[in-house]
Amino acid sequence: METCYQTFKCFLSLTLFSLFLLTGCGHYSMEKVRFAFEERDFEGALAHLDEGGKGKAKLPYLFERGLITHYANRFDESNQALEIAELISEDLYTKSISKEVASLLTSDNVRPYSGTQYERLLIHYYRALNYVYLDLPDEALVECRRAGQLLQYYADKDPTYKFTGAAFLSYLSGILYEWTGDWNDAYISYRWAEKGYNQYEEHLGVPFPKDVGYALVRLARMLGFSEEAERYAQFYGEPPQPAPGSGELILIYESGFVPQKTEVNIVLPIFTTDKFGSEEEEENDDDDNKKKRNQKRKRKRNKQEDKEIWEFADELTSRRDLQYEKVNLEYLLRVAIPAYTSNRPQLVGVEAQVDNVRVSGVLAEDVQAAALATFAAEQKTILLRTVVRALLKYLGFRRAEKEGELVGRLVNLFNVVTESADTRSWETLPNQIFLVRMSLPPGTHDVTLTFLDNRNQRIRTEILPDVEIQANGKTFLNYRTFE
Repeated sequence: METCYQTFKCFLSLTLFSLFLLTGCGHYSMEKVRFAFEERDFEGALAHLDEGGKGKAKLPYLFERGLITHYANRFDESNQALEIAELISEDLYTKSISKEVASLLTSDNVRPYSGTQYERLLIHYYRALNYVYLDLPDEALVECRRAGQLLQYYADKDPTYKFTGAAFLSYLSGILYEWTGDWNDAYISYRWAEKGYNQYEEHLGVPFPKDVGYALVRLARMLGFSEEAERYAQFYGEPPQPAPGSGELILIYESGFVPQKTEVNIVLPIFTTDKFGSEEEEENDDDDNKKKRNQKRKRKRNKQEDKEIWEFADELTSRRDLQYEKVNLEYLLRVAIPAYTSNRPQLVGVEAQVDNVRVSGVLAEDVQAAALATFAAEQKTILLRTVVRALLKYLGFRRAEKEGELVGRLVNLFNVVTESADTRSWETLPNQIFLVRMSLPPGTHDVTLTFLDNRNQRIRTEILPDVEIQANGKTFLNYRTFE
């Protein structure tokens, strides 16, 4: 603990100065950004995002800018922002040691934010769509391959990886590979989607899309994999046969907003019986021999004490919501941690209709479920780190008080000001993503979208006019609602 405390004192003055500087810097308001975005005022959302100078080189800003410019039909700008975001997230995946130490003493916000697994995968979703709308199919396939490499990396690194954020990307990649006639890669992508959705059904509650099974039957036969085609057909059934010369509408419907991270404060009791923070009396080190003995004892204790602070923090985390007698209480340790609350939108389904043909959208990605599952997996580590940080601040306060009342007050002020939860995330992502595949005759069609609530009742409709369908081709559209 001595080592940690010495580090704490070194960072104290620097961090207070940094906090002073930060309070004078402008920052964009995500509340204003989200409100404008909800009103489909994408240019206004970008204007709010660009307010102030702070944060423009940071990953959350780039995420938001990449998605909003996508909806503003500024596809090149969207790709530029998301490309930089991809490079930064890759670079920050290996954490900075100096900032790890600083975050233990101040706030997790000091740590570089590298994005979650599902956020990093969705970079490739939006970039691929951008290239589709720019009529650059080869570049869209590059994004599919990058997503596939990232997926393979996650799977290789963690045998327990549950494909959070990945099944949908594999499904979309299969469609895009089919679009360009790359049947082999399309088949491989659908197989990844099959594996991913089998995990999704159990882990995230997302049903297996029948079309993935149909695609495996269709492509296995096309590629001459007779045994696999027969096995898939027995399991998934025979795929529907489109009319000769027809084209296909690929409609991607995005609903609502992913939940925002919020900050909650919890209180953990330190009891009078806890031995944490007790200090051994040292000899007066007026002479060199005593000084050397003290230093030797300090070095010997440091490793053990640093281990003890983590062990005591682990013990404290188990005391959340614990009932206790006030007579046994020495101190209430207050910590700030991030939290998620479900944010399901009213509209949670879609039907697409052209003339007498009506097709229901299937849930292809539950971003909220991915966010909650990712956070649940990380929550224990986040809480432990937060409690360790709070304990170090508490020790700093106790030791500063011994040096004088004013010093103690300054350290306590530092502790209060720097105690904040890390609530960074990609906030403009949708809550859920649905996919409609509709076989249509070539020509221009008006597509009627009907949006459904959680009781499967039709709430409202929207008409997409003059949608052009090419013979034996694919037409891609994506649409977003916010209510």
